[in-house]
Amino acid sequence: MTKTIITAFLCFATLLGMDTINIQADTIYTSQPDSEDKYYQPFEDSFNQFNEDLQLNSNENTITSLSMEPKKFNTVNYYYPDIWIRDVAPVITTRMVKFDYSPSYLKKSDSRYLNRQFKKFLRGRYNYSNSKLKLDGGNVQWNGSDTVVVTKQILTDNSKWSKKEIIAELKYQLKVKHVIIISKEPGDVLGHSDGMVKFISARKMYINDFSYEPGFLKKIKNQILSIEPKMKFVVLPSSYTDKGQYDKKIASARGLYINMLETTSTIYFPQYGLKNDMRAMKIVQSNTNKKVVPVDVSEISTLGGSVHCLTWEVPNKFNK
Repeated sequence: MTKTIITAFLCFATLLGMDTINIQADTIYTSQPDSEDKYYQPFEDSFNQFNEDLQLNSNENTITSLSMEPKKFNTVNYYYPDIWIRDVAPVITTRMVKFDYSPSYLKKSDSRYLNRQFKKFLRGRYNYSNSKLKLDGGNVQWNGSDTVVVTKQILTDNSKWSKKEIIAELKYQLKVKHVIIISKEPGDVLGHSDGMVKFISARKMYINDFSYEPGFLKKIKNQILSIEPKMKFVVLPSSYTDKGQYDKKIASARGLYINMLETTSTIYFPQYGLKNDMRAMKIVQSNTNKKVVPVDVSEISTLGGSVHCLTWEVPNKFNK
């Protein structure tokens, strides 16, 4: 009788669209560059406003920023001089794994420093494992169960590893059964998957419409279906524009709606002041029972990332 009731409830929940990923996020981190940093200084007001908006709209998580300077929002007194906290931070599935942060788009001296600095922050705070595989956090999408998606950037960055060895390491470290490797977007030096796809549930995902790359949507769909033939797709419109791109080497992320942050009961959704902002948000609202909070990243995104790139969520179960 109990089994019948549980089965009926699960079927009813699926009909209501409740088959979403159960993402635990007790603490959300961002990071603040030094106000004297000449590269980031023009965006200081935007960084501050982003953090204020994020913390103001959170009713479920502790949101805090790594900063040595006093702010109007909640901070942790720690120096980490880069805003893209996602990439250096450990990847979290049922385990927390710190991969080697050594991206090809950064000087080795810079990546070594940022890697060491963030490991100092982790020490004494969290329980995690280490892997020698080179991998940015922004290049991993987890379905909340048995599958991760990464781009072929992982093959380029780990040229001394075979594809078979890379897949085996990811399966072992992240405790998953399936690793889907997709092509990275042409011209994207970062090679991150978090601007391309995002899981809604174990076998359903948002996918960028790649309207600026004819034929690319079909290519990525086919690569995913070759590993997971039951995958369903919800295409998110893109308003991608390189207008205002800040760094000549790093493509702007303005207009990439898929780069959202999802937590236990909230989705923090990027807004760019573009015509598709509301249309894209309504699509996400129709596919979740969670609260969808719009977050303005119109200026910050010209640096090359968006909401997901700027944040890192951690369940309390990994606390020391």
